[in-house]
Amino acid sequence: MSEDPTKDIGQKYDTKPTLETLLEEVRAGFKAVDKHFHELESRLSVRLDRIESEVKQTHSELYALRADFTELRSEFNEFRPRLKEPA
Repeated sequence: MSEDPTKDIGQKYDTKPTLETLLEEVRAGFKAVDKHFHELESRLSVRLDRIESEVKQTHSELYALRADFTELRSEFNEFRPRLKEPA
């Protein structure tokens, strides 16, 4: 910015370089935020995949346990009448 009153107002108050610099900095900031966001998103995706795998394994184990209890109940029901028989 010049103090010369004879200069054109566009030249005297030329803010374009400052605005361009600010825009570049804002764009660089957005790029950095976007990069961090994508890194977090990929880490979260890996964690969610691991959690989903654990849930599926636990679900399978629970179904196996349920089948074992069903079998145990069936065997117990077969054995129970013999408990009531006099010796």
